[in-house]
Amino acid sequence: MLVSGFLGAGKTTLIRRILDTADRERRIALLENEFGTCSVDDLLLQRPGLAIRTLTSGCICCSLAGAFAQTIGDLVRTQSPELLLIEPSGVAGMSDLLRICQQLPPECGQPQVTALTVVDAEMHLAYLENMGSFYSDQIHCAGALVCSKLDLVSQEEAQAVCDSLAKENPEAAIFACPWEALDIPLLLEAARARTAPQTHDHVHHHSGHLFTSRAFRPETPRDSAAWQSLLAELERPQLGRVLRAKGFLPGPNGTWYQVDYTPGRVYLHPQSGVQESRLVVIGSELNGEGLAALLDPDHAC
Repeated sequence: MLVSGFLGAGKTTLIRRILDTADRERRIALLENEFGTCSVDDLLLQRPGLAIRTLTSGCICCSLAGAFAQTIGDLVRTQSPELLLIEPSGVAGMSDLLRICQQLPPECGQPQVTALTVVDAEMHLAYLENMGSFYSDQIHCAGALVCSKLDLVSQEEAQAVCDSLAKENPEAAIFACPWEALDIPLLLEAARARTAPQTHDHVHHHSGHLFTSRAFRPETPRDSAAWQSLLAELERPQLGRVLRAKGFLPGPNGTWYQVDYTPGRVYLHPQSGVQESRLVVIGSELNGEGLAALLDPDHAC
C-alpha cells in the first residue's frame, strides 16, 4: 500500500496510526523513501517485529526504481508481509509509483496495489495552483484521500478543500476528520476498493528536479523557544523557498526535540531515544551557505 502526500502533509503520522491500530499478530513491513540523504522517520516508526527498509537520496519513482524493486523482493522473501506499507518521498509521482508496483517481477509476488494520499487542508488549494501536475497526480491516482490539519482551517475552508478533492478525483473516498476519529480499517478498505490500475499512456509526473535537499547536524543545545525562533527564520526569502524541514534537535540537559516545519508552522515535540542531531531541509533554490549560517552545523550529512 502506497501512502503518499506532499511534503509535510502527514504521511508519517498516518502510518503511525495504521501501525498503532494493526493486529499485533499481523506481519507488516515498511519501506521508506527519503528524498534527502538522511532518514529522520525511522525512529518515529519503529515497532517490535516491524521490518523497516529505507531508500535515500532520490525518489523510488525514477532514480531509485531499481533499488525499490530489489528491496521489495528482499522484504517479500525474508519477511512474507501480509501488509507492506510504502512511504514515498513527498515529491514522487503517484502514477509512476503505481505502474512500477504493478510491473514488479514475479518473485515479488502479485499483491493488490493500493494507494491513498494525505492532503494538507491548510495548503491544498495553494499547492494545487502552484505545484504543477505532480501534486494533482498524487490526488488523481489515490483510492482514498485523507485531509490533515483540519484544525488549522475554518469549516468553510475545509468544505472548499473537500469540494476540490471531489472534483479532482470523484472516484476516491474522502476522509475529513481528526486523526483520532479516523477509521483505519475503513480507510484501508476504501483505498483497496477504489485504487484504479495504471494502464494508460502517461506523462512522467516526478518533480525531484524542482526541489533540492540539504541535511545538517546542529549541535548547540537550545530550549524550545529558542529553536522556535530560529526555525521561524526559514521563512526568509534569501534562504530560498523552504517547504519542509524535519529531524531531531538537541535541547537543554540532554533532552531532544522532534521538529516539523512547513511554511508558517513550526512544531517541536519532546523525543526520547535520539542518538544524534539531524535536520533535513527541502525546498527550491535553497541557499546552502545561508542555511548553514543560520543552523550553525558542525558538518552536513
